[in-house]
Amino acid sequence: MIELRNIFFAFVAMVASATFGAFSIEEWMSVRNDDSDMLRLRTAYRECASRVKEEVPAENVQFPIENYPNGTSKIRLRAARGQMFPEKGYIWAENIVVEQFDENGKLTGSIKADNCVVDRKSKTGWVEGSAVMTYGESSVKGRGIYFSFTREFIKIFTQSEITTKSFSWDDKKEIFK
Repeated sequence: MIELRNIFFAFVAMVASATFGAFSIEEWMSVRNDDSDMLRLRTAYRECASRVKEEVPAENVQFPIENYPNGTSKIRLRAARGQMFPEKGYIWAENIVVEQFDENGKLTGSIKADNCVVDRKSKTGWVEGSAVMTYGESSVKGRGIYFSFTREFIKIFTQSEITTKSFSWDDKKEIFK
């Protein structure tokens, strides 16, 4: 029986190969299997969440994560509640939308989540709860999500689901033997 996780990773590899041309499965697998940054952010999420209980976070906030040289937003985080931790470069937030824009200001992708911590320096994040990431006509959702904007990488740890309109499946071909 083929696990949904293996199908997901095969799908991601196929999309990456089609999108970026040359693709190294060895390099992709080494990144996929390295959870050190996710573990760092998961710990950071818990530390920030415990500090937020003691302090009052701001409401209806927007944080820049990265800007283009002309000053327009490349990546920004909007949240119902959020707090910056400048000593570590973290942003903790609840009921969030992280948006990614092209140089013309067009939205190219987004992550909607229950909560998260984002490291502004590395442009990576951890979602403790549920999230949905949308990129073009495709979306992935699940719980326990690590994402990296610099590596254009997302890893879902539980309850993953993929939806896409641009993927076609020929059920007459035997793909898995």
